[in-house]
Amino acid sequence: MATMRWTDWRGKVQTRQINPTLALEQYKGTPGHALLIIAANRHLSVADLERLLDSEDIERSRSWIQRRRWLFSDPDAINAPGTKPNVDNKAARAIAIMRDNPNLSLRQLSYLLKQHGIHRGKDWVMKNRCR
Repeated sequence: MATMRWTDWRGKVQTRQINPTLALEQYKGTPGHALLIIAANRHLSVADLERLLDSEDIERSRSWIQRRRWLFSDPDAINAPGTKPNVDNKAARAIAIMRDNPNLSLRQLSYLLKQHGIHRGKDWVMKNRCR
């Protein structure tokens, strides 16, 4: 058990006991039990999760598992779905080049980066220009 403390709007210190961990067995038979099993076993594939849920007598379709599995995935994982912001590991170098050339337009910066072997569009330059 841990304690959460904060000061309320009256200036009075409030405390609550919180449980930072949970036991899956406490939630057996509840609608969220399948989600908790998926959260606790992020390392398993969809097929393995399907087998595990079947062994727990929880019937969920493969598509249900696939649609909810991303909720608990690591956003920095290399094979995570979606766009990869720094797939070529050249973002730091690109930002350093942009800092050295603050007066260039977005298109000019994009062209300059391309000359340095860093392929970034003007939209990426616009989002990362002020870092």
